[in-house]
Amino acid sequence: MGSATLSRWETVEQWSPTLFLLGGCLMAGHAALSGIRAFTELATPPDVFVTVGHFVALVGLLGLYPVLVDRTPVVARIARAVLVVAAASWCVMTGTQLLALAGIVASLEAVLPDSFFMIVLTTTILTYGLFGISALRADRQSRRVGLFVLAPGGLTVVLIVNSAIGGANAVAGVGIGGGLTLSMLALGYILRSWGGQSERTPPVGDASAG
Repeated sequence: MGSATLSRWETVEQWSPTLFLLGGCLMAGHAALSGIRAFTELATPPDVFVTVGHFVALVGLLGLYPVLVDRTPVVARIARAVLVVAAASWCVMTGTQLLALAGIVASLEAVLPDSFFMIVLTTTILTYGLFGISALRADRQSRRVGLFVLAPGGLTVVLIVNSAIGGANAVAGVGIGGGLTLSMLALGYILRSWGGQSERTPPVGDASAG
């Protein structure tokens, strides 16, 4: 890995905790908006919080890659590839939601096909699942990080199951949004003291990997 590339990865690593904290705050906004929809008759704007929150958290998740690729290279590289698709999908959804907020388009559902939403949800679940598995397998110290990384993916599975059984509803959005808020804030806090970066040692014969 070249020095310039290494420097870029170190920058992503340093920002990772902050991005998770920001993602958690945005998810709190999503949960609050869901609560207004669930328990009041007030009109609410398009929910930009959830799309931006997921995108920011996925970028934060990328900060774990330099550590994990040294310890579980195959799983980490697959996870990174899936993350790129997931993050790009949430970026498209964020842009569309901002257009809806500005009144340029009617809604996400009016612009994007159902198959796109399935791609977003599937890649999001796979991304958190693969990164979580990679962290769990890396070493004992990273297992706590791995458990919290798995949480957003698990909550997304709950969202899909709930929607399939009873249809999408704002009450479920409050609970799932609250869970995403707590898991992302916890990740931001844990990563501030995680020793992965300082203890990273490249495996023999893989110094150019990345």
